[in-house]
This record gives sequence, structure tokens and C-alpha cells, in this order.
Amino acid sequence: MHINNERLIATFINLLKIKSPSKNEEEIINYISKVLKNIGLRVEVDKAGKKFGSNTGNLIAVYENKNTENGKSIFLNAHVDTVKLNGDVIPEIVDGKIINKNKECILGGDDKVAVAAIIEALRVIKENNIKVPVIYLIFTISEEIGLKGAKNLDTKKIKADIGFTFDADGDVGTIITKAPYHNSIKMFFKGKAAHAGIEPEKGINSIKMASEYISGIDFGKIDFETTSNIGVIKGGSATNIVPDSTEIEMEVRSRNLEKLNKATGNLLERSEEIADKYKSKVNYELSREYDGFEIAEDQLPLKIAKKAISSLGIKPVVKETGGGSDVNMFNSGDKMAVNLTSGMEKVHTSEEYVKLEQLKILSKLIIQICKLARKN
Repeated sequence: MHINNERLIATFINLLKIKSPSKNEEEIINYISKVLKNIGLRVEVDKAGKKFGSNTGNLIAVYENKNTENGKSIFLNAHVDTVKLNGDVIPEIVDGKIINKNKECILGGDDKVAVAAIIEALRVIKENNIKVPVIYLIFTISEEIGLKGAKNLDTKKIKADIGFTFDADGDVGTIITKAPYHNSIKMFFKGKAAHAGIEPEKGINSIKMASEYISGIDFGKIDFETTSNIGVIKGGSATNIVPDSTEIEMEVRSRNLEKLNKATGNLLERSEEIADKYKSKVNYELSREYDGFEIAEDQLPLKIAKKAISSLGIKPVVKETGGGSDVNMFNSGDKMAVNLTSGMEKVHTSEEYVKLEQLKILSKLIIQICKLARKN
């Protein structure tokens, strides 16, 4: 496999320089579309973003020619958005790693490292006339804010039942086969306003209600496969007013659905106890962000991934995770996919980096996956 390392790095750097925080991915989608069309792929950008306020949609591309086999197909997936950026991304290479020279800002390797590797893999496949199945590329938007691109993807356009997502941190070689269910809760504590300096006794302090609620809950790791967290609290308007409304936002995750439901129920039951104590009210909004999944040892995506990793002289590692990704949405729908590590490190921080060697290995792995998928 003749990876063009200079071209691969240049593509990655070009992607990094394009700012693409969630809901603002139009420029990077346009760039990728142009690159893929030049390679010879059929490219479409869907209307998913209009459903939640993004300025573009998911990119769906198809690689098919005389060297692709009819009746077989797979999909490759990565997301193009990043978390919020604090300034510009100025890529530089230091000691075999790509980092951001701007020490106040993320690099954005999550998940542009996979986008670059997939593009290079398709270039090599075409240039060398490598026989592969029909390959669908799915580059999603707004993954970082709740998998919104994948949630609004019309999977009927993807004529492939199995696929591979490349969106896990760490050196290439690990396969994620189990991920959690995820519930989000917005809770609204209803107090009663009063003048804080004249008649505070006539008010009901909603911030106090919320703080008492929080102090009575054990957040963090509940057990080896279940977690919960409070991430946002908002309440009050001025120091001379007893606050009548306080909102908290929290989540519960578990790889076990029964445990998820139990932990969620405990949080809601506790809120009712607080409301009764203060003779007030609490309302909540409960939503399922995504379902969990588990891929069995004998399932084709896992078998292909393990064989492809082994062919590169790397020992595959199969593990579970507490995080979610686009792969959750595929597996809860009509597709089956595994998530693979893509060589990114310290993601979502200003210390983020990608090893150049891992970028190259990832491209090789993708080619191997495509070749092996044709034989199954």
C-alpha cells in the first residue's frame, strides 16, 4: 500500500485550518465535497442541518467503479465538526506530532484525523486499482452536540448494512463494541419570589431547593457501567430577590438499560421529595440522547476490524466505553458498526495532538478493512 505521506499530512493540515465548530460546518463540507469529487466519488449533502440550525448537512459519498463488487458494500464514518474553538488553529509538527501552535485552542483532530485518513485511503484504492466493495462515506455534522447529524441522517440512502466509525481516542488498534444508553434531564425547581431585604420569609428560594437536591445525590461513577453528572445550573436574577426559578441540567449513562432506568428514576424521585418538603413544585424534561449497543464476537464488522488490525502487525484490543458517538445511532437503527481508535490524543483540550505515524497507520487500516470486506 503506497500511502502518500506528504499528501496525507497536507490534507490533514488543510482540514485543521478550517474552523468547523458544531452548526458551522459549511466550509469544511464544501472542501471535502470538492476533494471527493476530484477523486471521482458521487457526492451529496443532505438537508439534516436545517432541522437543528446548522448551516449545512451531512456529506454522503459513494465510491464505485469497475473494481468494486456488486452486491457488497460497507460504509466508513467520521464527523467533521469540533467542539468550540478559542482562536485559530495553527498546525505545526513537533517531534513527530501535529499540535496547535496556539496554546489556548484545541487542535481539532477529533475527528478530522479520520476524515483525512479516509480521503487518503480512497485515493490509494483508486490509484492502485484495488478491488473493494462499494464504499459509502458518511461525514456527519454536529456530532459534538448530541450526534445531531447522525440522528437526522436518512439511512435509506446508505445501501450498506455494515460499517466502521473512526472516532475513539488512542493509538490505532482498539475496537469499541459496547457503548452506553444516555438520558438527559433538565430539571426546573419552582420557588416563590419575595424581597430579600424586607420579607424574605414570604419567598421560597429555588436555588436552595436545587442545592439541597444536589447535595443528596451521589453523582459520578455509580458502578462500573453507570455514571451520572450535573453539568449546568442556572438560577436567580438579583441579590435582592428570593429566586423563584432554578434550572439544572444533568445526564445519566449506562451500558445496562435496567440500570439506566433505575438511576434516572432515583433522580426524579429525589426531586419530588424536595418539592414536597418546600411545598413547591419541580418540573423536568427527560430525553433519550441515544441508545446503547453491543456487538457480538461473531458479527462481521468486528471480525473484519480484528483481521485488518492484525494484518498490520498490531494486536487488536476489544473494549467497551462510557462515551457515545455516531456509531450508537447506526446500531440503534438498521445498520451495524463498530467504533475504532484513530490516533488522536487529549481531545477537547489545548494539549491535543496526533502522531504522524498513527495518521499513516490509520489510512493503511482503512484500506485493509475495505479489501477484507470484499472477501466476506
